[in-house]
Parts: sequence; C-alpha cells; structure tokens
Amino acid sequence: MRPVRIIAAFVFAAAVAVTGCTAHSAAVPPTAVPAPPSSAPTPRVPVTTSPRTPAAPTTTLPLGHVQRLDAVQAIGGTDTAWAVGTGAILTTGDGGRTWARVWRGAQELRDVDFVSASTGWALGDGILLGTVDRGQHWHQLGQPRSGPLRRVHFSSRTQGWGVAGGTDRTPAGGPTPPRGATTLVHTTDGGRTWSALHAPAPPQSVCFTAPGDGWLASSTRVWRSTDGGRTWGTRPSFTLPVPASEPPFYAALQCAQPGAAWVRFDSDDHYAGHSPYALYTSGDGGAHWRGVLSTLGALLTVRLPGGPGTYPGPLSVIDPQRAFLLSPTPAAETTGAVMISQGGSRLRWLPDIPQSTLSTMSEPLSASFASATRGWVAGTDGAGRAVLLATTDGGRHWRSQLPS
Repeated sequence: MRPVRIIAAFVFAAAVAVTGCTAHSAAVPPTAVPAPPSSAPTPRVPVTTSPRTPAAPTTTLPLGHVQRLDAVQAIGGTDTAWAVGTGAILTTGDGGRTWARVWRGAQELRDVDFVSASTGWALGDGILLGTVDRGQHWHQLGQPRSGPLRRVHFSSRTQGWGVAGGTDRTPAGGPTPPRGATTLVHTTDGGRTWSALHAPAPPQSVCFTAPGDGWLASSTRVWRSTDGGRTWGTRPSFTLPVPASEPPFYAALQCAQPGAAWVRFDSDDHYAGHSPYALYTSGDGGAHWRGVLSTLGALLTVRLPGGPGTYPGPLSVIDPQRAFLLSPTPAAETTGAVMISQGGSRLRWLPDIPQSTLSTMSEPLSASFASATRGWVAGTDGAGRAVLLATTDGGRHWRSQLPS
C-alpha cells in the first residue's frame, strides 16, 4: 500500500510531453502533446511552463555530501523509498541497505510524492520535477498562474491536485500548510499544466485517493469531494471543536483509501516550549470522525489522550487503521513516538528518539512507513547535518542510513 503524506505535498503518462528534463546533462528533443481523450474533462488552460533544461540517461550519481533532507516516502509493498532535500534526490531499492543519488541541483526540494516505485514527483521552491523511470530522468514541469505550488498530491500518473500561492511558514514537523491566500489547482497531464478549482476556503492541504474521492482542509475544517474537487458540499465534513476566538490553526491532511483520511490540526499559539495540536481520523467518508490524541487540553470540548510530545511532528499514515506519529519536546531534547492502530482507538507508545540521534532543534522533518514495521525518518542533527534513520521493528529501534 502506498503511504500518504501532508500535504500533505508530485508525470504523467509516458506519452504526455514534458517541459524539460534535469536528469543531469545532454539535451533531448521535445515531444508533441497528444490531444486529451474524449472522456477527459475540459482541457486545462495552459500555464507558465518551465524552460527546457538539459537531460541525459543516467544510472546513479555519487552519493556525496547530503546537506539536508526535508522529506522521505516509502513505497508500500516494495523495498523502494525516496528522500529529497537540498540539491538532492536519493533512492533505495533494497529496503535502505544502500542509497543512491539520482539528481543533483541547486534547489531545495521539500516534498516527494510517488504513486508507484517508478512514477513520482519532487517539489521545491518554484520547481516541480517528475519521473516515470525510477529517477533515471527528471522532467521539469509547470507552475500555476495563481502562484508557486506549495503542496501536491497525485492519485495516478496524470491526475493531481495542489495548493498554490501563499507563503510557506517555518516548518514545525515536516512540510507544513502555507499561509495567506492560496488556490486549489488541478492537473490532468501529470503536472505539465494546472488550472484553478473553486475551494470552500483557502486550502492548506489537499489529498485524493482517486479522481472521485478527495479531501481539503483549511484551519479547523475539513471538506470532502466526490467529483474531483469541482464541488465540496454545502457544509464541512468536520470542524475541530474549539472556540472561534482561538489563534489560527493549520490543517495537514493525509488520505488512506477512498473515504478514509487523517488530519492533524496545529495551533499557531506557541508558548513555553509548547505548540498544541490534535489528530483526528475518519474511515467512513466523513460521516463520523474519531479524536485520536490531543495536546489542546481544555480547548477541546472532548477529552482525548495526550500526544507523545509538546510540538506537532511528522505523521505517516499507513492505512485507514494505522498511523505513526513523531512529536518533539524541545525542553527535554527528545522526540516522542506513537504507533496508532484500530482506527485511532489504540495507542502504543514507543521509545523516544533522543536529541543526540535526531535533533529536535532542527526537528524531525518527515516520516514514512511502508508497513507497521518498516519506516524511515528524515531530519537534521544538532549540527544541521542530514540524518536518515530506519526502523524494521515499528519504531522500537532506529539505525542511521547515511554515511557519518
């Protein structure tokens, strides 16, 4: 099963043209864009496209120095995982025993989204890259007219949704929802072109498990769409039960399967080494939502178990029933962890990851589990160096997978 991300949150069929390729060196000729099939939605309005960039077939590059890693994604049912960061895309095909660099550039890549072991996207500041051949070639794709992409989530090689515009806020546990005026955007050609869709509120995160089943979150509310994001119903599917006078919240969604989603609400109210958050999930299309855990205290109208730490950290949704959450406590220089199962009704507390292993100052930035036992965490150590940790026993023990 493909684990899902905040969005979460990247091309396309091989026959669809791309704007350029950055696989590393010699130019390739452009290809023609085929007409959309008759069953496709109204053709997308063309947007600003990327300049043509050089490309050449490649195997792998020397791993070299990895400055920073911002996101990691495990591909469920395989031994493949991907990690992206400053100037780097890394991959493993053997469960993490060895990692190889398949892209080097000047940009900082902040999120990664694969729909299979071979097809995926990497997103950075003003840049969206895509591959259909396990990273042998990376194609530079388009950006919406409404502003740069901040999050993307694809349900297939061609169908994807994103959040564009606004500004990124300082990370507090992986890729975080953007601030300001944002736009919901959609692509039907793997990210080459994007068009705007109406949204019920400025989107902070969006995810789709299929073209007919998706979710959008903004502040304390979550909506569901069953028509590809064209409509979102007259009322939110869920509203976090907190007073309206509270500081702003930022909502980070992850889809699990059609009709199932998890959402973490992060408060913008930071005080005394504490940043409150709450985690909810629904497995029945949003008819019922279960509160999983919370550090919001009396702000919530319901009582929930506390989180493993005082700050929101990376969440990895494994399936509708299971998820893994990290939560740092800066004052204690630790990162707590919990494995969630039975649709949020069972919490298994795991050993903390101490600061000496993964700094909570620079924070654990991303987590991804391929199953309930195998997973990865990406972040930085106390000196700001990239750290990539792996577990094969559900988070009880971790080992480093990058050269020291």
